[in-house]
This record gives sequence, C-alpha cells and structure tokens, in this order.
Amino acid sequence: MTHPIYVIGHQQPDTDTICSALAYAQLKQAQGADAVPARAGEVNPETQFVLNQWDVETPTLLNDAAAERLILVDHNEYSQAVSGAPDAEIVEIVDHHRIGDIETSDPIFFRNEPVGSTATILTQLYDEADEAIDTETAGLLLSGLLSDTVVLRSPTTTNTDQVIAARLAETAGVDYEEYGKELLEQKSKLGETQPREMVLSDFKEFEFGSHHVGIGQIETVEQEVVLEQRDAILAAMNELITERDYTVLLLLVTDVLEEESTVLIAGNHVDTVESALDTTVTDQEAVLPGVMSRKKQVVPPLKNAFR
Repeated sequence: MTHPIYVIGHQQPDTDTICSALAYAQLKQAQGADAVPARAGEVNPETQFVLNQWDVETPTLLNDAAAERLILVDHNEYSQAVSGAPDAEIVEIVDHHRIGDIETSDPIFFRNEPVGSTATILTQLYDEADEAIDTETAGLLLSGLLSDTVVLRSPTTTNTDQVIAARLAETAGVDYEEYGKELLEQKSKLGETQPREMVLSDFKEFEFGSHHVGIGQIETVEQEVVLEQRDAILAAMNELITERDYTVLLLLVTDVLEEESTVLIAGNHVDTVESALDTTVTDQEAVLPGVMSRKKQVVPPLKNAFR
C-alpha cells in the first residue's frame, strides 16, 4: 500500500498556506492522486474565519513528515518546512517566494512565480488541468489571494493577481473588497492573543550566510492594539532568541490602511538592520513608511546586508 501524498505549507501557517493545501489537494485528487491536505501548525483567527465561511474542514495536523511523501506549497526552504521534511520525499513544490535550499534526488514539478500568492498560481494550475473551480474552492483561493496581497494593496500584487481575484470573487459570489475588509478585521484579532503567539502567528526563519534570522509579521487595521503591548512582545522576542539562537529577530506590525510598518527588533546587529532597511532604530523600534511586504521589501535587503 502506497503512502498518501500530504499537501502541506510552512510552519505557523497563514491563510494562503492553508487554502493552497486544501485547493491543491483537491486538484490532485481530481487527477487521481491520493492527496491529503495537511498543516504544519495551528491556524490563526483569520484562517479559521475562512474555513468557517466556506464550511471546510481544517487540514490534518502533520507533526513529523519523515518518510512521508510531500507536496510543498507556499514555501521551499527547510527552515520553514514541517518537522522531518529533510527525511521526506518531496514530489512537488508550488510557491511564490525566493528559491531556497530544498534539494531532491530526482527531478520534480516545481512551479514558482513572482505573483502575490500561491493561490494565484493554483488557479492557473486548475485552468491548465481543465478542472472547473467550484464555489467553495473559489472562496478558498480568493481568501488566500486577498490575505497575502492585503486585498491587492501589497507591493507584491501583480496584474495577474488582480485579474484572478475578480474572477474568483465572481465564482464565489462575493464582492472582493467587502470580503477583503472582513479578512482584515480578522487579522486584527491577533492583538487579542498572547505576546509569544503574536510574534509567531506569521513567522519565518531565514539563513543569511552564517546568520539565523527570524522575521514575524502582524497585519492589522489597529496597530496600537499590538504596539501597546510592545514591552511584553519584546520580552517574548528575547526568549525566542535565546531558545532558537537567532542573530536578530524582527516583528513587522503592518498597518494595512496607513500602508506602513513599525518594526520591533531584538538581538544583535541592529546597525546592520538599520542600514538594510534605511531606518533609525530607537528603543528597539523603527517606523518603515510604505513597507507592507516581508517578502519583497524586508527579506532581500536583509539578505544582502548579512552576506
């Protein structure tokens, strides 16, 4: 008996990760594969809202992927992957981030495009497979797309994202601006969680040369709800640095309406961060006007600075 193929996103999964796992598993099932949607961590409030909205079951939690067969969605770096991924068989990757360090022994299907969400690419894969997208799946894909592009406001948004969002909204039977506002309201509920959970709610690890760097992001329409807890959040960040041996740890608190971020910084090499992000850090905090995308506006300059 063959093992199922788990379609799974990164640790600390966001809405694009969970919706992509669900939608791609469904496409693979339609093509005859024994595909199972999975997750590598707990879902956040926004994602739970989406699952409830479209009446979809939460993907199964996979704690250890060693010896399993995996399709990775929304990431392609071991530092972000489910535990055991280096000892798993990775059979496909669909992603929209920088190319990372995952290696395979055989050629695989690897789809990577510079668009705003993995959901955008999956919509194209449905089209290429000539598989219809039903209302529920359209709702999931639209949710992932709108969440990752901050309702098409992020600088990562492309014309392809805009065209596909309009189409998915029509299929799902929603106005994407109105539905997007509901998603933004759910993002703000992160301010009700514990400081450590806030830091890790949308969190990724990177290896920049010899430096182990963690970057979290909270997108909100009420930035003060988060920042009024800055001391507790910084304490949680310091604990994580000790536990995980980060060189530096950043938390972007992004105001999606004002289209700017406040970054909290813990750890060493603050001067390197200042130089990379062209800012001045005062009391472990800096304001980054116009910065909304970790992927496009924060990771590349930090990677260059830490080389």
